[in-house]
Amino acid sequence: MPKMVKKFFAFALFCISIALSSSVCAEQNTRLVVPGGQSIGVSLSFSGAFVDELGEIDTNDGGSVSPAREAGIVPGDIITEVNGTRTETVERFSETLNSYGGAEVTLTVRGKDNNDREVSLKPVRDVTDDKFKIGAWLMDAASGVGTITYFDPQTNEFAAVGHSINDALPVSAENGLRGDIYKADVVGVRRAETGTPGELIGVYSDNKLKIGEISGSDSHGIIGTVSNPENLISVREPIPLGGADDAVPGEAKICSNIEGNKIEEFSINITKINPDDPDDKDIIFEVTDESLITRTGGIVRGMSGSPIIQNNKIIGSVTHVLVNKPVLGYGIFTDEIQK
Repeated sequence: MPKMVKKFFAFALFCISIALSSSVCAEQNTRLVVPGGQSIGVSLSFSGAFVDELGEIDTNDGGSVSPAREAGIVPGDIITEVNGTRTETVERFSETLNSYGGAEVTLTVRGKDNNDREVSLKPVRDVTDDKFKIGAWLMDAASGVGTITYFDPQTNEFAAVGHSINDALPVSAENGLRGDIYKADVVGVRRAETGTPGELIGVYSDNKLKIGEISGSDSHGIIGTVSNPENLISVREPIPLGGADDAVPGEAKICSNIEGNKIEEFSINITKINPDDPDDKDIIFEVTDESLITRTGGIVRGMSGSPIIQNNKIIGSVTHVLVNKPVLGYGIFTDEIQK
């Protein structure tokens, strides 16, 4: 064989070897996760008194006031201190507030941006129970339902979405959020109709089986660690975790738990991709699965977090439904959930 031909074959084999090596490396670097779709019960608590709503206090002169509103406190704030004293529960907050006998106090308040600020206000005595109050409905914890998007069997990390929780509690673990997730069963469905959103009715499973702990939360969802993987259910083996670069218009599937503790796959058609959409509407899709349409009417509340799978990769998660047309839904890229 001529030298030039030998060199050509040697070079070609070298290129093939490099290409195969790169392919193997890329495959090895791909994160493999188990698709979710499982409904979960979410329980969150705080190191402070969470402001759920503002209200008015009835006074002796027949009027009503809200010192909290006047001081600039808003729903979603967490009151962590009264005059420098930690108040980790609503009961402790009330006791500390009343110990000052109605004098003006300084509250340390943590906002939705996770920044602390100090506000001063003068509590008012409520004529109904003779206690000093600030004019706000306070709570120690919140609960709701969500859906696991994926679980990493190598790291035990999970990601989930549940807007009924996230919209009210966009704070991080480093700033006082604590919580757990539990196995839940779907016991009923309020079917969606045009103009009326449907809903999955979920309850904690018997014995309230814990799945794991929450380590952080933002407007995109919650993340945490699975401590009891035996309480997870799944219908698939681990598959690659994709994202915005993998999403294209066309056929796809969602995994959802719409009955009991069974995860099912339903077909959808992605009609539009909106990279960097500010309202978590990166993916617009239409439900094409007749079984899902018959049973739920389309996308209903409680399905947020259902993974969107395309070309055997998890590219996103269900986030919203179009109320006037429940067969249409929106999704967020997994890239956003991981931030």
